[in-house]
Amino acid sequence: MGKPMPIAAAYGIDPLLFLVAATSLPKTECEYDYYSGINGAPIEVFISDLTGLPLPARAEIVLEGFLYPDETFSEGPFGEFTGYYGRPSGATPFMRVERVRYRDNPTLTCALMADSAANECGLFWAALRSAGIWADLQKLGVPGIKGVWSIPEAAGWGITVVSIKQMYAGHAAQVMALAAQCTTGAYFGKYVIVVDDDIDPSNIGQVLWAMATRSRPAQSIDILRETWSTYLDPSLNPPEIRPWGSKCLINACMDYRFIKTFSKRTRLSKDAYDKVVARWQELGLSGTPPAVSVFEEETSSGRVT
Repeated sequence: MGKPMPIAAAYGIDPLLFLVAATSLPKTECEYDYYSGINGAPIEVFISDLTGLPLPARAEIVLEGFLYPDETFSEGPFGEFTGYYGRPSGATPFMRVERVRYRDNPTLTCALMADSAANECGLFWAALRSAGIWADLQKLGVPGIKGVWSIPEAAGWGITVVSIKQMYAGHAAQVMALAAQCTTGAYFGKYVIVVDDDIDPSNIGQVLWAMATRSRPAQSIDILRETWSTYLDPSLNPPEIRPWGSKCLINACMDYRFIKTFSKRTRLSKDAYDKVVARWQELGLSGTPPAVSVFEEETSSGRVT
């Protein structure tokens, strides 16, 4: 439209608002409303007499100004959530700051963006993205969703695992496609893995075991091409092809056509496990007993099934 756009940047905000601001909400939803719903109370804001924007009243620092058409400045690259420096330096719109509001000795809300375990953003993005994809699948009416987890070690965005109770032919394929392209899942995510409901999607060991024993690479893997990626993905080269990417969909569920006759899992007896745990130190075993969450099922007669 050729007019200046008002903009504000708030620092030292409530950590919950910090998390909500990083959530992939639809453009029609207001982050302030989302924050207030989670917090159980309305957020306190005031309307700026400079920009007309609603500003968080409890922020430590607020910068206000305007973006002007065709005004850009070369910046970057910056360290990003992928664990790499981001897109090459390029022309970027910049704010002409016209007002600074601040408190003395401000406390800032920050998160370190670095690789793998040092990426403080990974865990909160994992939680938010997982919840968002699960909510999107529910809104779409997909049944049988038992869990969703976007792996923090994959930058919280790169790999999503969905656990389902298979209910009909094509159920796993439906979940893979929708989880990859729903509102929350479409941006950047490279891998979607669907597992059965006996697999904990947050347990990477169980997920890898399901992939190794239930998937058939020639039949269980699909590729979506020309999907929405990010300018920050270092694997997309030359940089000019960004943000176009691709997604890998992996069906690590038991084949639904043979689910009733699929090979039976070899699992521990709960009784035997409890007896060993009770005598762990007596038996001279070091460390702590391994955590086991799935055991052989027993019938009312006590027979193992």
